[in-house]
Amino acid sequence: MGSDRLRTICLALAVGLVLSDSSIVVLALPDILVRYSLTIDQVSWVLTGFNIVLAIVAVPVAHLVRRRAPGLLLFVGMAVFAAASLLCALAPSFEVLLISRAVQAIGGALAVTAALEVLPLTTGSERRAAVVWATAGALGAACGPALGGLLTQLISWEAIFFVQVPAILLALPTLRVRARSAPVPAGRPHVAANLALLLLSAGLTAALFLIVLLLIEGWRMTPIATALVVTVMPLAAIVGARLFGRIGTLPQRAAAGTVLLAAGLAGLALLPEPTWQWTVPPQIAIGFGLGMTIEALTGAALKGRSPQAVHGGWTLAARHVGLVIGIVALTPLFTQQLAVQQEQVERRGVTLLLDAPLPLSERVALAGRLGDAIGGANGRIPDLEEAFGRPPDDPEQATAWRGLIDRLDRAIREAATAAAAWPFLAAAGLVLLALVPIAVGRRRIDL
Repeated sequence: MGSDRLRTICLALAVGLVLSDSSIVVLALPDILVRYSLTIDQVSWVLTGFNIVLAIVAVPVAHLVRRRAPGLLLFVGMAVFAAASLLCALAPSFEVLLISRAVQAIGGALAVTAALEVLPLTTGSERRAAVVWATAGALGAACGPALGGLLTQLISWEAIFFVQVPAILLALPTLRVRARSAPVPAGRPHVAANLALLLLSAGLTAALFLIVLLLIEGWRMTPIATALVVTVMPLAAIVGARLFGRIGTLPQRAAAGTVLLAAGLAGLALLPEPTWQWTVPPQIAIGFGLGMTIEALTGAALKGRSPQAVHGGWTLAARHVGLVIGIVALTPLFTQQLAVQQEQVERRGVTLLLDAPLPLSERVALAGRLGDAIGGANGRIPDLEEAFGRPPDDPEQATAWRGLIDRLDRAIREAATAAAAWPFLAAAGLVLLALVPIAVGRRRIDL
């Protein structure tokens, strides 16, 4: 393997690793929530904080990269990212974790924008560099939840950050590429493409964040099982990019992918059963849409624009502002819907208890324990396993006991699914809004 090809692969992996951190902690959020005794609204800041900081610093850092030695700044950015990752893994408090995530975002923004300036030297062209950069970033964000889930289940959520450190340290020597700065006045950013990226990213929050909360918190799946389920999305994105990456024009691919994304999100809102199998077809549609739109819109944002690092910074800012908007807008809607569904679960639970063929004393005691579990959920889906405890010794009562558990579990799964429906539909609406700037860009700004 030639040195340029090896450097290109390492640069792509570096970009993918950094941008995977915009979503890699998604499957770890339930464990972080428990570790620091948080609510869903609070724990979402592990995602929100990273994306806010990255969105804010992306463009200024891109200008810095353009004025200074991009090869050196790429090295510095990855080193800062690695150090912040170690701090995240060792964070003694939630506040330290949030600060470390912010530092991660600064180092990551420096590295990712510098990589776009260095990649043309290893790929041989700016166009090829833009494709590698956009694809690596999109796949990193899409693969993040699955990788994070595997590490959380097999080791711990802290392992997500620990493993990044040696991976970066091993890659750092390869990332040392001599690239000279060449200050060029930056042209106007592609407003239409970046606005479309913003809206698509806002909608994708539901696919990357809410679906994980639904599977783990609502349906009580393990992180590793959830990781396997959500792997469908990045795999579909890879297939979609290969199948449709060169079909039609950029605006045609962007529009078609946007419709597929919205359809997939609407499918998640209309699940006929609260089982993971029904999430697969919508995830495939989302993955195909992701593979078609992100590369097309990023390519449009960078096409013919110089310097690429600066315009790459604009696309980063747009995507991460979108992620923040999605989290800020959709998480409260989800928690509000959970509160509504909790009331219905309580009523359903009372009915099931009254109808259960168990002794009155057992039903009264169980009702108290279930009430405490539901009341102490603190904005989360309650786990009722501990409330039930050990089943009765009598075989008939034990059968009734297990039947009651199954019916209550079903009611909770259905309630969680219903709570996620409106956020998924809202996300689909955000994605469809991206068709407006895509259409405008096609007519006016040569999308």
